[in-house]
Amino acid sequence: MKTSSKTKVGGQILYQTVLRAALNNEEIAEGRQPVRIMPYNQATITTDDLAKTIAGRCTVKEPDIKGVLAALGQVLRETLLDGDRLKVEGIGTFGLSLALKKTYLDGRKRHPKALYERIAASDIRIGRITFTPDTELRKAMDEAVFVSSGVRADEPLEREEVDEYLTAHFASQDWITRREFETHFDISRNQALQWLKTLVADGALRPLGANNARFYIPVPGHYGR
Repeated sequence: MKTSSKTKVGGQILYQTVLRAALNNEEIAEGRQPVRIMPYNQATITTDDLAKTIAGRCTVKEPDIKGVLAALGQVLRETLLDGDRLKVEGIGTFGLSLALKKTYLDGRKRHPKALYERIAASDIRIGRITFTPDTELRKAMDEAVFVSSGVRADEPLEREEVDEYLTAHFASQDWITRREFETHFDISRNQALQWLKTLVADGALRPLGANNARFYIPVPGHYGR
């Protein structure tokens, strides 16, 4: 991937064109590799950044705002664990979706449950945390202005680009997940895992957590740490 020469401007969304893999049994004609569009050079706004921005727009002091945001996170967690939804006016509604576990504790694959079979509590897991944007927020997105970054992912992902991204990522985050890596570069799950495996083997990243909740932290001396 080449680097864009364009600078981000407030109120505009820079986008890039990236190649995508075939979906399911999709047939792709020669020379007609499908593409998708995704944001370019996305920044991660931290809690500190958010508190500072909000403080500049009201009379509440930054430390108080950080306290409110921390409390909001606690309330959201408690609300979801109660099986309820949390609606924040002007933002949206957070909720949960449930799913059946795909494997037993010993690692064996589970067979799909039929309607007549008993489903035990131990068979259930959290599918994902859902978010439904508020109508006001959804309508505001209709005003988005898009500007091409001029970047096309016509070439394989390079180590230099990976290192550059991870350095920027770890400047504000303590760890990275496979999904974050995969989403940023818009690559397949297996490609992301292979890259992370290589970075671990090279001594740049260290894996932590269980297989189903694995995350990676930088080894001291790498990525600004």
